[in-house]
Amino acid sequence: MSILRFIIYFILFIFFLAIPPLVAQYYFPIQGLIIPRFWLLFWVFSILTLSIYLVTFWRMSISIHASGQALLGSITIKLLICTLIAFLYISENTVDPTKFIINFFYLYFFHTVFEIYCLLCNLHNPKFK
Repeated sequence: MSILRFIIYFILFIFFLAIPPLVAQYYFPIQGLIIPRFWLLFWVFSILTLSIYLVTFWRMSISIHASGQALLGSITIKLLICTLIAFLYISENTVDPTKFIINFFYLYFFHTVFEIYCLLCNLHNPKFK
């Protein structure tokens, strides 16, 4: 997958990922389904996903043998950074634990799945193209 194709997919992904929280925020404001500073977390996760993908893509283009290491390393680094973000968020804000877990893992899970899918597209065997 080329960088241009990834950028297009990434923009579409961000657009479609933002729709459910927008609906929850505007159509169900009384329930308070969205945690405070959700959109800040949304953009932090998006920038993190973009930067980790670009660095991993660069590393994978250098050496075919380092592709698996780059993929596993990117997943590990993202997990550590997201854990740090969760810790900092919880220490600075008082939130309902259930709402925080749902909002945080909504962001973490979908960004991670998107990143892994895009990186795995780069690991295919070029003979079968």
